[in-house]
Amino acid sequence: MLKFIFLNFIILIFSISCHAPYNMKNGILKKNYKLIWIELFTQSYIDTNKWNIEIREAGWVNNELQAYTNKSNNIYIQNNQLIINGIKENYNNAKYTSGRINTFGKFSCKYGKFEVRAKIPMKKGIWPAIWLLSNDIEDKGWPECGEIDIMEHINTEKLIYGTLHSKEYNHMHGNQIGDNVEVDDLGDTFNTYGLEWDSETLIWLVNDKPFHRVNKNDYFKNDWPYDSEYFLIINQAIGGFWPGEPDSDYDSSQFIIDWIKIYQ
Repeated sequence: MLKFIFLNFIILIFSISCHAPYNMKNGILKKNYKLIWIELFTQSYIDTNKWNIEIREAGWVNNELQAYTNKSNNIYIQNNQLIINGIKENYNNAKYTSGRINTFGKFSCKYGKFEVRAKIPMKKGIWPAIWLLSNDIEDKGWPECGEIDIMEHINTEKLIYGTLHSKEYNHMHGNQIGDNVEVDDLGDTFNTYGLEWDSETLIWLVNDKPFHRVNKNDYFKNDWPYDSEYFLIINQAIGGFWPGEPDSDYDSSQFIIDWIKIYQ
């Protein structure tokens, strides 16, 4: 009997030790983050209990050229990965189509550590992004609600951008708070794009290496909107004020999301 109890105890300890790294994550702002939300894309379809698939006309924001659709060739799951596929095609009043999803009304959180493993397309005129907007957007509007861009990339450059937008600091004023980092083999490999966020600080990371930090006291007195619940957005824009138009021979581009993990 004692041997049986001891064996079960060993199995329990082994199980805890195996699962602890999966459910826990150490960070810069906090030790022992706990996993609160995960997306591994294990189903053959986009889980609408987690995600909203946005449908938008071309030119809706930023002078972007794509229409966002729910078509199965624009946004789908393949090999346990989310594929957001930009396509050159005539669709309503657009010459390009793509995909955009968000978790508004289905998941949001205040503070934590965010990780998204993804591979981005390297083509002129393409603008993939992983970002957060406050639930306050419906009441306050943008940019008063606050925006946190975990990852943005444009064109064929090696740079990954991390940026904040607020009422005082935003791209409309040309004073958004951001930085970038050069990443080799960017379009050929998956990288993990991360953010740590608490009541005083935000830190941007690529593959767990920080490249940008914003301390509240360095920039903000009253206009600090980053103490509310934020939801996640993932999209691939085509064209727009920032990247410009694609080359004439552009046909398609894939933004591939392998997994998403959010800790608090």
